[in-house]
Amino acid sequence: MAKQERAERTRLAILDAAAHEFDELGYEGARLERIVERTGATKGAVYFHFRSKLDIARALVDEKYTNWPVIVAEVTGTGLRGLAAAEELTQRVGRVFADDVRVRAAMKLTQTVLPPAPEDNPYARWTELVAVFVAQELEDRGLDGIDPREIAAVAVQAFFGAYMIGHELGRLDRLPGDVTRLWGIIGASLAVAPERPAAAR
Repeated sequence: MAKQERAERTRLAILDAAAHEFDELGYEGARLERIVERTGATKGAVYFHFRSKLDIARALVDEKYTNWPVIVAEVTGTGLRGLAAAEELTQRVGRVFADDVRVRAAMKLTQTVLPPAPEDNPYARWTELVAVFVAQELEDRGLDGIDPREIAAVAVQAFFGAYMIGHELGRLDRLPGDVTRLWGIIGASLAVAPERPAAAR
């Protein structure tokens, strides 16, 4: 068991070291030699877990996709609904972006060397998820004739845009405020949306 635990610690150290390298320098700028140096492990130990820089990059991307279902389950388990649930979800995702270098590196990798397959659009999946919460909000407010997917698409684009801008400018600490402003504006726009008469519904 101790040997397995050491091996897992080494593997995680490699992923952390590589994530810092990819996050700071991108895939092309990252060097396997520096990743080895960052881990403090031997080159042989690194190659035991990963055959190449690309293998490490794939592992980081695969790990990123396992994070989101956990967060979604946590938010849905809170009992929140509507825009409150949507904001809580994006705030939690934003905290992961700000705090977890492995996730940030994976985001950068999916935008460059390891893009998702055309038929596997993660932003479309996020839009469908957020649309569920927006539909709840519309129902609670008695608003008909508004497509929740349209609002969700704008929200998802704005959220990821805010993340990418914040990351590029080194201002991820402002992301929580950006998220609060995003959902505040959407909520305010719904507050002034004309309600259709009951007979017309």
